[in-house]
Amino acid sequence: MTAHLLLVTLGPVQDFIAQARRTRDLWYGSHLLSELGRAAARALADGGGELIFPSLKAGDAQLQPCVAPLRSDGTPPQNVANKLLAEVPSGVDPLELARAVRKAVTRYWREDLAASVKARCTGILASGVDALWSEQVDTFLEFAASWTPLADYAQARRRIEQAVAGRKMLRDFGAWRHGRGAVPKSSLDGARETALLPPNARAATLARKYRITDGEQLDAIGLVKRAGGEPDQFVPVVNVALASWLELASRAASADLDGLRSACRSAGISRVARTDLPCAVPFCFDASVLLASRWRSVFEEQGLQGDPEAWGRQHVRRIFDKISEPYPYVACLVADGDHMGRAIDRLGSAADHRTFSEALTQFAGEARSVIEQNHRGALVYASGDDVLAFVPLPEALSCADDLRKSFAGAMASACKSIAAEERPTLSVGLGIGHVMESMGDLLALGRQAERDAKHDRNALAVLVDKRSGGTRSWRAPWNDDPVGSLREATSLLQDRLSSRKVYEIASTLARLPDPCDEDAARWARVLMLEVRRSLARVEGAALRPEGAGLVLDDEAGYAALHARVRAWVARLLIARTFAHATPRERRSEEAAA
Repeated sequence: MTAHLLLVTLGPVQDFIAQARRTRDLWYGSHLLSELGRAAARALADGGGELIFPSLKAGDAQLQPCVAPLRSDGTPPQNVANKLLAEVPSGVDPLELARAVRKAVTRYWREDLAASVKARCTGILASGVDALWSEQVDTFLEFAASWTPLADYAQARRRIEQAVAGRKMLRDFGAWRHGRGAVPKSSLDGARETALLPPNARAATLARKYRITDGEQLDAIGLVKRAGGEPDQFVPVVNVALASWLELASRAASADLDGLRSACRSAGISRVARTDLPCAVPFCFDASVLLASRWRSVFEEQGLQGDPEAWGRQHVRRIFDKISEPYPYVACLVADGDHMGRAIDRLGSAADHRTFSEALTQFAGEARSVIEQNHRGALVYASGDDVLAFVPLPEALSCADDLRKSFAGAMASACKSIAAEERPTLSVGLGIGHVMESMGDLLALGRQAERDAKHDRNALAVLVDKRSGGTRSWRAPWNDDPVGSLREATSLLQDRLSSRKVYEIASTLARLPDPCDEDAARWARVLMLEVRRSLARVEGAALRPEGAGLVLDDEAGYAALHARVRAWVARLLIARTFAHATPRERRSEEAAA
């Protein structure tokens, strides 16, 4: 028997991850897929396959299961992608190996992950739900495999990629055989029936522990995501959003923050037990209590006693006398490599591909450090060239830039035979939304920003969705230093230029003719004079366009000038969000007022 190349893919991925209301849904959904990938990799290695992606050998410690965020030695497990590639040596039947992998993954999912959740959630599960639970669990996993004799490596890899892609174009639509009838659908996926008891019959302790509200319904898969880990393992997204603010509070209002910690401990505010994450160190409680609009909701959701408004005024308001109130927006960072397929197509052997895989593993490890340790963020996953994380706004731009540099370093190491200008690059999207948006909505913002960045590739795109103010986006290639441009614009808005002036210039643009109009060319001088007039009337000290980062070329035509001013307005309005998010100490007279 000849050697073969075997490709295994697991799903569902994107839709499954996006079906999330809380941080724990999103994080555990991603972690669960990684663990299923790890189970597949383990079965491939145990069955005689030689892994290429991920590049792990039989017996590697990273092949051991890890249902918690950290291993026993305190290190996070390596994320394993849902797509695995392996050489199958002669003497090993690829069909039997694929069947063994599917059996191992299915068993691990059904018996080790889902069954343990069912066992500890009996107090909220409906009676007679066993058949429904089994059907929902058994029909969840999508498994596809393809193999071909291994002669020309690049050709064999393309052939099995095409075969699996073709299989994924087909969907299995089996009818449900077990239904409870006349019960709500799951709040997460809207398709499967709920497996939960009615709200008034649920065990209150369990419902509160897993934050299942009365208006929420979960099917078997949704319950596994919600209750798969311990609640205090997950850092609420609001803690990530306020991490930079809390760091300043720990310095500028340390005594008041200590008092708030004691008050949270006494009141029983839910805790965050992730001392390994800098975003959770300054304040190890649910940071929702730092938002005045959330005081009542926090007390109700967590079943706490007392007057939430009085509690907030006594323990939280005093911090606002020292530093600005927190800005409740967070960045969902989504990054993806560009031209990865082109680079992989140039790999002529399994050994070359393993070297490439190892470089991606190195990048994923560095991405975790960059996001969590250097920029106070929380990583959801980093596998291959894919990164998903939440980052506080004051750190988001630097974090994106550092990830781009780390990826460039990894590709320079792995693609020495490829010219520098043809090596894979990294596109990064920052989707910025309110912390009270659902996880699915925040993830959608991040992915849309990533698609915007992919429009040019090797670019940064920022998408801001304000609760009052609509959506704005801006993008620029990394070669144009988008981080430096946004930082300059942020400083300008903080020190010299009001947002009102930017909106004034935006209004001027809106009043002038469209650049596509045939007789619009004569308006170039009008536009230039109007912009100069607006900036000259800046309160305090007049600004010239060059001083505001806007170059107005007399020789440029109206269309070019219009596009340049429009891009400047878009950049300034995006920078306005970063300016608002920067925490600052209050001056004494400001606090007194």
